[in-house]
Amino acid sequence: MIKNKNCVYCGKEVRKSNNSDDGRSVEHLIPQIAVSKTRTNAQGDFHVCRKCNTEKSKIDELFGLLSRINAPGSSDGEAISKLARMVNKKNKTVLSMVNSATKHANGVEVKLPFKGGNIYKYGVFLTKGEYFKKHRSLLSADNKIVLVTWGSPHLIKNLLSKYRAKHGTNLFEGLSQNAHVESIFDECFIIERNNGTEFLFIFNQSYLLITKVVDDTENNKIEKRINIRALIAGFSKNEKSKYCA
Repeated sequence: MIKNKNCVYCGKEVRKSNNSDDGRSVEHLIPQIAVSKTRTNAQGDFHVCRKCNTEKSKIDELFGLLSRINAPGSSDGEAISKLARMVNKKNKTVLSMVNSATKHANGVEVKLPFKGGNIYKYGVFLTKGEYFKKHRSLLSADNKIVLVTWGSPHLIKNLLSKYRAKHGTNLFEGLSQNAHVESIFDECFIIERNNGTEFLFIFNQSYLLITKVVDDTENNKIEKRINIRALIAGFSKNEKSKYCA
C-alpha cells in the first residue's frame, strides 16, 4: 500500500472521513470487479478522494464486468450473474446494451454501453494512477496532456495472431512470465514503456487502453481534441481511427 496525502487523480488533500468528497479511500487501479479473485489492500494500491473514486467507479463496474464476460473461452458465472442482476434491476445502460445484441457468424455482438468521452476520462484515471505508482509523484494537468487509444477485442485478436506467428507462443502467457509486466492474477496486465510515459492496460484479453503522456503544447492540445473526437465517433458511429481501433 502506497501512503499518499493527496488524491492521485485530482491532487486535493484527502482526510480520514467516510462521508465527504475529500474523504480518503483505497484505490485498486484495476478494479476488483475486473478480476475473479478477491484482493485486499496490496502493493500498488493508493489513496484517492471519494469524489474521484465514485466518478471512476461508474465506468469500473461495467468495464471490468464486461471484460470478464467477453474474455475468450470465458465461463465466468459470477460475472454473468452480476450482469443478470443488473438486467433484473432494469439498469437502463445495461438494458440498452442487451437490446442492441445482434447475431453473426461468430456469436452475438452487443454495442458497448460506453461513450467515447467517458473512455477518454477513464484512460486519464488509469494513466494518473500508474504514473504515480511509477514515479511516486502526481501527474500534473497544468503541464502534461494524456492521449488515449482504445483497442477492441478484434484488435487484441489480431495482436495475438501476429505474436503467435512470430514467436510461436501465446502473448498473454509471455506477459504473465515477464517480471517487468504488472500482472493481476494473469487476467489483467499493465505494461509501462518509455520511462513511464506510455502505458498499456489490458483487461481480460478483451479490452486494451494505450495511453501516452505528452507535454502541454499547442500542437498537443490540438491532438487531444482530435483524440477525444475520434473516441466519441468511434463509440457513437463505430468509426475506426488511430485512436479507436
